Amino acid sequence: MDSESAEEQTRVEEISKAVEIVVETEAEAGASGYSVTGGGQHGIFVKDVLKDSPAAKHLSLQQGDQLLSAKVYFDNVRYEDALKILQCAEPYKVSFQVKRTVPKADISVRPRVPSLEVKGPKAKMTKMVTRYFLKETCNL
Repeated sequence: MDSESAEEQTRVEEISKAVEIVVETEAEAGASGYSVTGGGQHGIFVKDVLKDSPAAKHLSLQQGDQLLSAKVYFDNVRYEDALKILQCAEPYKVSFQVKRTVPKADISVRPRVPSLEVKGPKAKMTKMVTRYFLKETCNL
């Protein structure tokens, strides 16, 4: 094997050792015990995680992790805090998970098919969960 082939083989082996994964952590109250670095085009990265902190124990954050997004749950949140969060997020890409009450007259259910159709204007949605809605609200 010539030196060029050996170098290429080494690069392939190094690349195959580094695997990029995306992990979504469980929701936890409070995310303390970590610091971040970066910003702009390069992204936000975990700079440091304190041992035995909520970020290490419950969120499993590790130094070098890139933070792709964060979900903030608005249950039991003070109005003032929710307003600050929403105002800070205004210039950035945002996605919302919403709960909406729809009149029964605007819903058509297909028999023996686990789906429904909602009439009226539709928002661009990546996912719409309706299972619990059908059972609890419509009593179907």
